[in-house]
Amino acid sequence: MTSGYKVKICGTTNMEDAQMTADAGADYFGVVVEADFSPRSMTIEAAKPLFSSPPLPPVALVFNMAASRVETLIQQLNPFAVQFLSLAEPSFVTYLKRRYPKVEAWQSIHLPRAGESVDLENFQKTVQTSVTAGVDALLFDTAALSKGEMKFGGTGITSDWDIVKELMDSIRGTVPIWLAGGINPDNVAEAIDKINPYGIDLCSGVEAARGKRDAAKLTSLMTNIRGTQLI
Repeated sequence: MTSGYKVKICGTTNMEDAQMTADAGADYFGVVVEADFSPRSMTIEAAKPLFSSPPLPPVALVFNMAASRVETLIQQLNPFAVQFLSLAEPSFVTYLKRRYPKVEAWQSIHLPRAGESVDLENFQKTVQTSVTAGVDALLFDTAALSKGEMKFGGTGITSDWDIVKELMDSIRGTVPIWLAGGINPDNVAEAIDKINPYGIDLCSGVEAARGKRDAAKLTSLMTNIRGTQLI
């Protein structure tokens, strides 16, 4: 039986890595666009080759990007989806869904690293607001302080998976829910077994260096994911 879990590999910075991701059997690749905190970030202009003839559906990740700039990104890159690393205004999500019906809107929800306190009620409200606004997918990730700077994605740090499961279970069946944050070839099977997400999203867990993919790690990851059974 083939596993039905989806896989998105983020932090793509070059066509070689995009093709490697496709050859390994992933479903999407992500490109961070104009997010100052990320060492993998690219300008819209620099990202164009990755979106012009992509080997997989490409997802553009943005953080606190001005609404007009998001529209410029959509018009110039034509991504499969825009993934908001910061919380998007519900009215803007609704507008984008109406204005650009072929482009999906994905929302990242960032939890603290495992061991830190979580205001579960507040996160549940945030999740419900995003679902009501019309997002096409939710991604639960980890926000963490690194070298004095808060980073949203690509941290290699996990959140509390028990909390993630509780949040997921409260909205399961409404929109596809992805798990991110500290996933790697060694713990991906455990993550799937515990959370049973729609998909797995990761970046640093399959890198040889920042912004450069590791073929052996990617192959190992995909082998371990495809070896699981879809619940």
